[in-house]
Amino acid sequence: MAERKSSGKKTKYVVCFTVLWLLQMAAAFWFCTQKQGFHEDEFYTYYSTARTNGFYVEDGKWMERDEYRNEFVVLPGERFQYGLVKQVQSWDVHPPMYYWVFHTVASFVPGVFSKWTGLSVNLFFHGINLILLTYLSYLAAGRDERLPFFVTFVYGFSPASMSGVVFIRMYEMLTTFVLLTAILHVRVMVREEEGGRVTGKTFLAMAAVTYVGFLTQYYYFIFLFFLAIAFCVWLMLRDRNIWNCLRYGIFQGVAFVLAYLTYPSFPGQMFKGQRGAQATENFFNLSNTFERLQFFWDLMNRYVFGGLLGLMLLFLAAGAVAMRLQNGRGERKRAGLRWRESAEKTRNAQSRQPAEETTSHGASFYMLLFAAAGYFLTVSKTALLLGGTSNRYQLPVYGIAALLLFLGAVKVVRQAGTRYVKEKRRDTEAVPPVCTGWREKRMTGVAAAFCIAVVALSFVRADVEFLYQEAAEAVALAREQTAAHIPAVYIYKPGEEWCIWAVADELMEYDRVYFASAASEDAITEPAIAEADAVVVYTPRYEDVKDEEAQCMRIPSGNGNLSEGHLQYSHKFCTEWYYCGDGGAWNRAAQP
Repeated sequence: MAERKSSGKKTKYVVCFTVLWLLQMAAAFWFCTQKQGFHEDEFYTYYSTARTNGFYVEDGKWMERDEYRNEFVVLPGERFQYGLVKQVQSWDVHPPMYYWVFHTVASFVPGVFSKWTGLSVNLFFHGINLILLTYLSYLAAGRDERLPFFVTFVYGFSPASMSGVVFIRMYEMLTTFVLLTAILHVRVMVREEEGGRVTGKTFLAMAAVTYVGFLTQYYYFIFLFFLAIAFCVWLMLRDRNIWNCLRYGIFQGVAFVLAYLTYPSFPGQMFKGQRGAQATENFFNLSNTFERLQFFWDLMNRYVFGGLLGLMLLFLAAGAVAMRLQNGRGERKRAGLRWRESAEKTRNAQSRQPAEETTSHGASFYMLLFAAAGYFLTVSKTALLLGGTSNRYQLPVYGIAALLLFLGAVKVVRQAGTRYVKEKRRDTEAVPPVCTGWREKRMTGVAAAFCIAVVALSFVRADVEFLYQEAAEAVALAREQTAAHIPAVYIYKPGEEWCIWAVADELMEYDRVYFASAASEDAITEPAIAEADAVVVYTPRYEDVKDEEAQCMRIPSGNGNLSEGHLQYSHKFCTEWYYCGDGGAWNRAAQP
């Protein structure tokens, strides 16, 4: 009968988690459908994994639509070219693993440019992340089957999590390997088989995850660095033997050697590249430490915890202090024979349980805390400050942060409940009927309501990033202007041709685009532009508006038919203008 009850309980939890997982995946898919535009780095994801001849624009030349568009898609004859992908990444600042995965997916749909190519990769890893976070919470909470639901609910429905899904970069994949390596380390601490010994297979699995995780994003190394320190300290305290630490270090070292043999460019990218040098400078600049920590703390507070993070930490601190004071008073009250007998009974009861389990769960909590805090502090010092979009850098530890907070809250609440039951036992010599079960159900209901409130407040205080819904109007307008046979001109700054990616979705709508360098301010006299009745022109952004005006005037200076210039859109790296004759202004508001 007991076994049947246990089996039914497990089935109920599996069904409940499956429903939660499906709801969160449905929410993630819905936000994917809302995505209309792209971040410039997302265009780089497409370009650097589908590179044809190298994106090169020539001053004073036209580029046909297919020629431009082909730089962002895998062509039928260029599928599964992993060597080329690695070579392109060696010129940038990232390792190639994510781009290999993206290139594989794109190779199955050659010639297709679609947001779903990248979003499908993210959805796949996001689904895995929800499962991994739930399992990590289950292990860290001492195989508690309820706490993982609260952790996954808060993280999986948060604006930060949804932003990670719709951002077509490697951060969802990085989160997968951060959670996976955390699970492997925590499992060593909490498992009971083989007397808690660490086997070579375990070290091999850890090394394999390190190899793949490090080649996905270099931020993985930051998390592993702090995790490894705490893990080795635990091994030393547990075994009083350095051998397991040495074995662990050897396996990890082999993983990094293999990573170097696979991708020899990584040392230069980490320490000498543009981002590596920038990150190092930020890390050692102590003057901005508080500002940076406050910035990333505010992001996590709003995008994950609905602005309640401070209150949650205050509750934990107050609970910890109250328990400390209460324990001190209890120690004085229980002096005497009755206390000794009760304490003896308690010790006997505890001795029948795996003593190592409690110790291991406490150690795993502090290991995760040390690793997540170390990652958060280091990334806060080195990452770019880009408003809400900077959430992507801290995304891998947001779920772990939620886990740590819930673990702390559960510890405070349970200890308070345990003390309540003990007081009742001393007063009545018996635990009140169904007292404990009733309190547990009530606290579960309170926790569920709190989680719903946190998610609701998160969406009140923060938006899902990287949707760029305003881009739909700009793309539709470009399509209309193409239908009206209006030529398009893009003026670029020399050395900043990459800025053209930021409006690639618009430029793909034109039959062809004329590229001109901003190194000159001469009139553009290309016949198709000089004789047109209207022209669309993209000019680079300048600090001095006069420089932008000078570039704009190159169009009417070469075309006497154009007398009016109208601002259409201000993009991140360029401004879009419409030039026409008297009374011929393009009515943007009238367009669908």
